[in-house]
Amino acid sequence: MINSIDILRFVRSKKYRPMTAAELADYFEIDDVEYRRFCDLLHDMEFSGEIVKIKQKQYADPEAVHLTVGTLECNPRGFGFVIPVREGGGEDIYISEADMGSAMHGDLVVVRLSAKPKSHQRRREKGKSASGQVVNILKRVNELVVGTFEKTKQLRFVAPDDPRLSRDIYVAEDVSHGAQSGDKVLVRITEWPSRHLNPEGEITEVLGKEGDPRVDLLSIIYQFRLPHTFGQRVLKEAKNVSRAVSEKDIQDRLDLRTSLIITIDPDDAKDFDDAVSLEKDTNGDWHLGVHVADVSYYVKPDTAIDKDARHRGTSIYLPGEVIPMLPEILSNNICSLREGEDRLTKSVFMTLDRKGFLVRAEIRLSVINVTKRLTYNQATAILKDQRDVPVSDEAAEMLRDMAQLAEALFKNRLGRGALELDLPEISVKLDENGYIRDVEKVERDISHKLIEEFMLLANESVATFMFEKKMPLLCRIHPEPEEDDMREFAEFVRGLKHTRIDPFKSSHLQSLLDKVRGRPEAYTVNLVLLKSMKQAVYAAGEGRHFALALDHYTHFTSPIRRYPDLLVHRLLDQYFSRELSSPSVRDAWMTCLPEWAGHCSMTERRADEVEREITKLKLLRFLEHEVGKIFEGVITGVQEFGFFVQLNKYLLEGLVHIRTLSDDIYQVDKKTMALVGARSRKMYRIGEVVRVKIYKIDFLKREIDFIHCGNKEERGKQKKARKAAEADDDLIILPYKIFLFLQVFLQPYLVSERKRTFCKSARSIFYLPIDNFKI
Repeated sequence: MINSIDILRFVRSKKYRPMTAAELADYFEIDDVEYRRFCDLLHDMEFSGEIVKIKQKQYADPEAVHLTVGTLECNPRGFGFVIPVREGGGEDIYISEADMGSAMHGDLVVVRLSAKPKSHQRRREKGKSASGQVVNILKRVNELVVGTFEKTKQLRFVAPDDPRLSRDIYVAEDVSHGAQSGDKVLVRITEWPSRHLNPEGEITEVLGKEGDPRVDLLSIIYQFRLPHTFGQRVLKEAKNVSRAVSEKDIQDRLDLRTSLIITIDPDDAKDFDDAVSLEKDTNGDWHLGVHVADVSYYVKPDTAIDKDARHRGTSIYLPGEVIPMLPEILSNNICSLREGEDRLTKSVFMTLDRKGFLVRAEIRLSVINVTKRLTYNQATAILKDQRDVPVSDEAAEMLRDMAQLAEALFKNRLGRGALELDLPEISVKLDENGYIRDVEKVERDISHKLIEEFMLLANESVATFMFEKKMPLLCRIHPEPEEDDMREFAEFVRGLKHTRIDPFKSSHLQSLLDKVRGRPEAYTVNLVLLKSMKQAVYAAGEGRHFALALDHYTHFTSPIRRYPDLLVHRLLDQYFSRELSSPSVRDAWMTCLPEWAGHCSMTERRADEVEREITKLKLLRFLEHEVGKIFEGVITGVQEFGFFVQLNKYLLEGLVHIRTLSDDIYQVDKKTMALVGARSRKMYRIGEVVRVKIYKIDFLKREIDFIHCGNKEERGKQKKARKAAEADDDLIILPYKIFLFLQVFLQPYLVSERKRTFCKSARSIFYLPIDNFKI
């Protein structure tokens, strides 16, 4: 059978002229039996951006015909960018709203590059971006959309929850399924949008009323298209999984069931991936054991459970809810390292000298029985002697030794040039109905750092072992940051506190982070540095991890909740069984790993985004009844239209709009990273602690607006400014009513019954802030 490399070599040759699939099959002498597989291969190559289909169903080299295949990422303001899918496919391509055609956010599209850059094109990153026009849609991802149903006497439409889907979806009365205004619904698009017409659809499910916690959760699950239920085949396979470890299971495994082994996890944890042990010999060397659930023993390749886990990519942890990667019988039972129960593991044994430097490491198949399960709070209490915790003296002493070793490992990590970012997190506590009961800041104390250091070392040891044994690699890489981005970060820091640093020396960066720790501007500095660096991803093959300052690093310690870790376990299984010595097995890994790595990176980003969105939505619901209340926060950013403030207690960011600052005319001073008053020279600077009042919460956009609270005189001026702002908002109401009238009046004169829509929806025209209008 012909492969993609041979096809690409021919398509990119000078003698090639565009051919159809049949003509290409004739050229490569593909017989009738193989023709269907050959067409599937062409289809896969088209979706990966290696070839494109042009007129008369002919295939061509994308570069030769000035076309690019990529994913469309839309901006709520209407324009978008196409991200090329082919590795090394070039820069992102700007797409104006007029050039999108019927494409929507997330679609896989073919773009024709413009001959000349448009003068009005926007910039996505540093440097100018190419522009183009969508000419074909290979894959639509928005067939089902979640949103809020609204209706008037004449109009029925769904406003999508995702602001990047900027057009409302019109729904006929006979396919609205009894939905009422304010209902969260799932709508199937039946007519895709064009330049002048909104999409049309039919409601397939009414989720419930806006504001219900369960409805909020379902809305976000549908918005991000999360697989949240297990299919019948998966559940059937899960029923056949053993509930206990048998003597047959532990043959040829190292028996550690009598060893002192503990787990340390959050209070509400249900799945326990890892356990730890530590001994110290007479020479002062440390013998650290990290024991990880042997999930690959139970989840075999290409089973229904495995395929479903690969599709999910990761477990998603939400407030009061978890969407697991594996069925409960695996994630919470036989694979979970529960106290007092025999469990199959892979153990990484690491010997370190008295200063915490690694001497040697080995990996063994093992069976353990966890001696004691501790929570982070309990472990910290033992280490600080704050309260009695039911634990043996031997376990308490081992925990103290672990803390001592972890401190040495942390010191060594910083010494080799690693960065330690400090970004606070919150834990949302819910009541029985799913509403927020309390919000707590997560403190990363010594017990958190202890487990983190041990897991980092185990991951590094496994990655180094795989590299030395020349195994196929699935690495966790963190590419070097761009020079321009780091120079901008240095300029940002210099403007913030007049501090000069060399952004290309990790010691300077870490010194800065240590210097600002505990200060109001600490969060902003850490966040800006994080955004200045590239994103960590999974990759097939070698790759360095910049933030950890490691040449070899992988993810091994969480196979219950991360599919990349399960793949690494599977590679180790085949190495120990000698299957990996087979060229065909190695080739199969080399073929599959790049695609799987990309998919796992995508599912990880999706999980992070989902967790942020549901937490933000719950916080907004929680603060809905706090409008008018004053909170303390820190200025995290300044723009021409105002400054952003993050509430200290909730880590929720909102905008203080410049039109509410009526005491002066403010402009951005980039040197000082502040808004500065033209007359008074009053400054609102990044890192400054301020008091703000909640002014407005927009659940549609999931945004919150604040008003800065100054002295009594300032508050009086702000009150006048607020009334003026409300008057500005009222200017929108009259055009909106005119819009509704025209919509009804002109419907009989439109071309067809199915196209009775306007080029813009009410939301996308009239719900914009008044400042966005050019008068």
